[in-house]
Amino acid sequence: MIDASTSEESRVVTQNNFHFRGQTTFINQPVDTVISDFQNDHRTGPGAAELVQVLRLVLTSRDLADTDRQEAAALVHMVADDLTNGDPDSQAPTRLEQLRALVAGAADIAQPVAMLIAAVSGLTPL
Repeated sequence: MIDASTSEESRVVTQNNFHFRGQTTFINQPVDTVISDFQNDHRTGPGAAELVQVLRLVLTSRDLADTDRQEAAALVHMVADDLTNGDPDSQAPTRLEQLRALVAGAADIAQPVAMLIAAVSGLTPL
């Protein structure tokens, strides 16, 4: 006789959680996929290389909460869009400051992100 409790199989259910905000960003997708998608959308343009580095730091941070990571990734996308389009509404400096403030509490990325933001800030009219 087989005991029913020992014969049950454990079933693992996987679930992808997608978070949408402005530009579509899949926070729970592999970092390389998100970076690749970002590079495809913003291959050229002012600050593209620096923003890729910021996005990678944000997505790999162990000190940022998931909601902060999602917001920071969305801000990176918005800044890239602003810079690509010539910042018609002059929001890039404000968004860069929001991004800097958002990651300031993340000890593992605060300093490198601040340096990258400073480099990108030189590309925006302040």
